[in-house]
Amino acid sequence: MSTSASRQSRSDDASIDEVAPGLKQAGVCRSEEAILLHASPTGIESAIWLRQLRKLRHRCPVDAMVQLVSGSLVDAQDTQGLRALAVIQGELGWAAPVMFVHPVKMQGAHPGEFTAIGAFLDEASHRTRDDVANTVHDLLVSLEARTAVLGVQWCSEPRNSPFIARISAYIGEQRAGIVSRWAPWHASAWRRAPLAGVMFAPVFATPSMPVPVPAEDASAEVASLAGAIHASQASGMLPATLLATWREIGERAASYRARRIGMHPLAILTVLALVSVALWGAGMLASGLRNTQDLHAARQTIQDMRTASNPAARLRALLALQHQIERFEYRTQHHAPLLTRFGLNRDPEVLAALWKPYAQASRQLLVAPVREALEASLTDLAQMRTDSLDEQTSRWALGGHQELKTYLMLANPERADAAFLAPQLAQQWSTDARITPGERQDLAERLLRFYANHLKANPGWHIEPRPELVAGARQTLLAVVGQRNAEETIYQGILTAFGEQGGSKYPDQSLASLAAGTDPRGLLRSAAIVPAVFTRQAYEGYVAPAIEAAARRSEIASDWVLTDDDASAQLTTRRTAEALQAALTEQYFADYADRWQAFMNSLQWEPASTLPTAIDQLKLMADARQSPVIALMKALEYQGGAGARKATLSDTLVEKAQNLLGKSAEPGMIRPDAPGPLGAAFGPVLRLMGQSQSTNPGGNTDLSLQRFLDRATALRLRLQQVSNSADADAQARQMAQALFQGKGSELADTQAYAQLMAASLGSQWAGMGETLFVRSIAQATQTVLQPAQASLNDAWRQSIVMTWGRAFAGRCPFADSTDDASLPELARFLRPQSGLIGAFLGTQLAGVLELQGDQWVPAATGGQALAFDPAFLKAVNTLQRIAAHLLAQGQPEYRFEFQPVPTPGLTDTLLTVDGQKLHYYNQRETWQAMTWPGNSPQDLGTRLQWQTETAGVNKSYEFSGRWGFVRMLERAHIEPLSSSTYLLTWQATPDTMALKADQGAADPDSLAARPAKLPAAGDMTYPIRYQMRTEIGQGPLEMLALRGFVLPGRIFAAREPQAPAHAAPPQRR
Repeated sequence: MSTSASRQSRSDDASIDEVAPGLKQAGVCRSEEAILLHASPTGIESAIWLRQLRKLRHRCPVDAMVQLVSGSLVDAQDTQGLRALAVIQGELGWAAPVMFVHPVKMQGAHPGEFTAIGAFLDEASHRTRDDVANTVHDLLVSLEARTAVLGVQWCSEPRNSPFIARISAYIGEQRAGIVSRWAPWHASAWRRAPLAGVMFAPVFATPSMPVPVPAEDASAEVASLAGAIHASQASGMLPATLLATWREIGERAASYRARRIGMHPLAILTVLALVSVALWGAGMLASGLRNTQDLHAARQTIQDMRTASNPAARLRALLALQHQIERFEYRTQHHAPLLTRFGLNRDPEVLAALWKPYAQASRQLLVAPVREALEASLTDLAQMRTDSLDEQTSRWALGGHQELKTYLMLANPERADAAFLAPQLAQQWSTDARITPGERQDLAERLLRFYANHLKANPGWHIEPRPELVAGARQTLLAVVGQRNAEETIYQGILTAFGEQGGSKYPDQSLASLAAGTDPRGLLRSAAIVPAVFTRQAYEGYVAPAIEAAARRSEIASDWVLTDDDASAQLTTRRTAEALQAALTEQYFADYADRWQAFMNSLQWEPASTLPTAIDQLKLMADARQSPVIALMKALEYQGGAGARKATLSDTLVEKAQNLLGKSAEPGMIRPDAPGPLGAAFGPVLRLMGQSQSTNPGGNTDLSLQRFLDRATALRLRLQQVSNSADADAQARQMAQALFQGKGSELADTQAYAQLMAASLGSQWAGMGETLFVRSIAQATQTVLQPAQASLNDAWRQSIVMTWGRAFAGRCPFADSTDDASLPELARFLRPQSGLIGAFLGTQLAGVLELQGDQWVPAATGGQALAFDPAFLKAVNTLQRIAAHLLAQGQPEYRFEFQPVPTPGLTDTLLTVDGQKLHYYNQRETWQAMTWPGNSPQDLGTRLQWQTETAGVNKSYEFSGRWGFVRMLERAHIEPLSSSTYLLTWQATPDTMALKADQGAADPDSLAARPAKLPAAGDMTYPIRYQMRTEIGQGPLEMLALRGFVLPGRIFAAREPQAPAHAAPPQRR
């Protein structure tokens, strides 16, 4: 029995009633050979109906899909109907073959006999899309011809039925429309099933029969029940004229195969199972191959290890075995690669097999050499005398602690620390393999690091220690480092316990807390703090009792390296409780002083760029009630008294009794407090605060904080007077001028006193002294010196620089010119003391610039606050050095000696310098004295004549004038032989005045070789050489420093803001 479904459109209801009366209302109609199903019956939701149909059979629920084509739609070429069919097929889950049914209306009475008329395509016709229209056309033509013949036969007696002839006529009329409708449906992408064929059903006028229809709002159950009622009532209601047509459709549908839409779950599972089996099989094959390769590689590595012929090969084989272990160990811990699994992986078994040969080889190649080296070192350590230890032997013994620790770790793998053990093993390891040092180091690091990392997990690798060797080494180490380690452990424990118990009670100290009651803003700043544990309050309230309690217990934390685990008693101190307490207190106060020195050295003085600001700073600093400096120094004085012995009532009574009895030699003298443990560190600060006078009898008792503040107050009043005067700049310039000229002034005296204050504090408190004393006064001084510096720069420029320029501008040697500078005029500037420059420096800058030897340097008191122009200092020092040598005899003159150096190829040379001649013709060399400038005014100038073996006399380097010799020296290659002897070389060809593009001016003080202005060309083969020996300095070579010399136009440069200098925190002892 076949089932078929028809679809409905808005214009097909009448056509459906014609070919299947009541199907629209009933939804189901049964004939003798087929069951007709409507896709969307009246009163039932289409989706619910189609889901019910889908449950009819486990395979395709319908055998064919019937599309009715009325006469008005034959020529329509749209594919909307095919899309609707596709939706229905999607709901059903199957794509059944589609058949077109054309109702052909008939006139007249019903014939007694009927036959099915239609055309169908076979399966092969649907595989092509190009000629399907022609195929359908040919089938229709053939069908038209056959029905025409058959129709003629049926029109005659006895049938006398014209319906076949009418269908033939219909085919002829609608053939083109049928083909045009068929082609787009066949080519459409919406087609999921084959278009099986086309049927022509004769339709005679018959009365319609009533069928019950459920309400539109009926539920799904009611609709399902109504469908069953419809089916029972529609049974056998098809007209006899249509039975042959539906029978033919049912029979033809059996020859076509429906196609499932989507995948069946069972099919999906089957495919997945097949794919999984295939993949698993391929994976097992790949895994087998990979694991076979890995097993072969591991087996080959073990074989290489056993067959290695020399130590170097055994070490390399051990490294390869280590790589294999690392590989399989990683795979065991982090999963093996995918292609090595699939049930065939044996990584744990392979890893276990690799460990066995590794343990044997590592014991022989790695552990045995290390053990021998450690036992040798420990033997020396055990035999070392401990009654007379020096610093070197103590340091060596400390290294023995690490060797003993390494030895015990090898003996007790459960104590192994890989981070410590690996470098120690590499350091102690040695080998007799013939390998390079680099390879040995690489092997040591890689092999022994691996061994150290796995020692703790392999207790079976332990060595058997020598008990007597361990005991002897421990005894030596206990004598050297045991007690020291014990004290450090107790000390750190006290500090840690303070953080847990007393941290909230004793706060950290900062600048704001130390200067409590004052406002340090605008005067001082510091972001540093002093930890609370290193304050006097914490010491007296917690640290001192904790140290005393720890000393009474005399317990020392044991070190497992120095302790026998089998012994029942712990390591105890050999010192008394008093000695331990003294040691802990000394260590604490050393850290205490370090923290306070670091804090005070971190202080920074706020900058003051104007005179009123500097005055306000000095006023606040010296204020007895509001000064942050006074408050800070008093707090520092208090903190420095931590641990000092306080005078008791009995001491006071005894002292008064002695005074009454007259036993005191100086009853009026105040007995100072004992300095305490911080006396050495805080002593300089306490002396400034007026304490500990008796502790430094040879020191400067005039230095104190109060005297400094008095001087600062006096300076502030003087500066305030200057600031309030009508001509403030003039008075400031007058004060600065007094400082410049070295006369007594408040500025110079206060600045000198501040520097003495800072110097008295020593290097440990250098940063604090620089900030509180030197920097505060230097800033005030700088505000006064700024206007005076500009005035002094103008005086220097007008009286010296401009005069210098008028005398020497554009003249040799200051410029590349043929005009010579006057030596007497140069002497007028350079003459010591009486010269223009020397007199200016000696009178105008006597207080800030001083002559040390041949160098002008800033004075220690006053010059440090000034920013001298570096170019100015360099220029005056250059001129000072030249003046000291050129004018040593009072008149400008250099004394020196020349000695010729023989040159192959030269037979005769004659050097003339200001009338002084040095003739050399290859005789014995001698020194000849010369002077420059010469004493013959009519013979001024230089000339060099030379003669070769093959040429006549040549002349070159001929310069006239007083500076001719300097011009000649410019063209010489100068090579220092000593501090007073130089080798001068001139090429025997003319030279030029041009310097090399990449050659800068030579340093006149340098002893490096000075090149000539231009190198010799390739054909210059006769260098003429002379040695010059000077009496003082570099002789006339010093004049080369004047080439391009320019006297700077200012003395002082603009001062850049500078951060206060701080001393580095003192180091712990």
